[in-house]
Amino acid sequence: MMFLRLFLPGQIVAFWSVWGWYLTRMLDGSDEPWGILALVTVIMLVIKKGTWNTPSTTSLGISAMIAIIYIISYGYFPPLIKGGLAVIVLGFSISSICYGKTIQTGVIGLMLLSLPLIASLQFYGGYPIRVITAFLSSHLLNLVGYNVQPQGTLLYWLGEVIAVDAPCAGIKMIWTGLYLNFTLATWYQLSFLATWISTSFTLFSVFIGNICRATLLFFTESGIVNAPDIVHQAIGMLVFAIVVIAVLSFHHFNQERKLCTMYL
Repeated sequence: MMFLRLFLPGQIVAFWSVWGWYLTRMLDGSDEPWGILALVTVIMLVIKKGTWNTPSTTSLGISAMIAIIYIISYGYFPPLIKGGLAVIVLGFSISSICYGKTIQTGVIGLMLLSLPLIASLQFYGGYPIRVITAFLSSHLLNLVGYNVQPQGTLLYWLGEVIAVDAPCAGIKMIWTGLYLNFTLATWYQLSFLATWISTSFTLFSVFIGNICRATLLFFTESGIVNAPDIVHQAIGMLVFAIVVIAVLSFHHFNQERKLCTMYL
């Protein structure tokens, strides 16, 4: 029992440099502090579980290997990657101690979401996602009779230029969708396979929702439909609500039908 009480605190202390960077990023305004919500969610789920097991040999071995990678790469990897390694180690430990599994994928997903990710995702992934969104949205518009040509993140139509801007990348919707998915996966204690399937469904739903949002916004931004500015936000909220309903329905359907019963 003493080992269990000291195991997680010991790991937390071992990664002390990561937490200093974490607090700085959360408080300096350079990123959205949404990660705190994911971290609090993990703590609440662990408290709700209330079960304590001795860490398995497999879990200890995996944690040790990741910790070794962390130590070897300490002077080379950027802080976000080192933070990712640290929370993965903690995620494996929580999986073993609290859930009696080698990996509780939902927990590790939430731990990764607890990092200050949004600004980095927007910087590295925002532009490619916007290009893909503009391309697919233009094809949808062509199907319904509008000769829209994509060029990068721009849509050209009858001399008008409509930009697929940064919010249209849907990074925040991706984060929120994954947060909901991983929370439900942990709550229902889904297997690795089931969590992988639900995560794939969530990302697909967000991707489709984002394309639909960009397509609908074309009509208001181009002036085809004369609508007040609030309609822009309303369309985004409507699409987001549909994505949330889709993710909730998937998890409910999975629980009812027990579609994914394989465990790892």
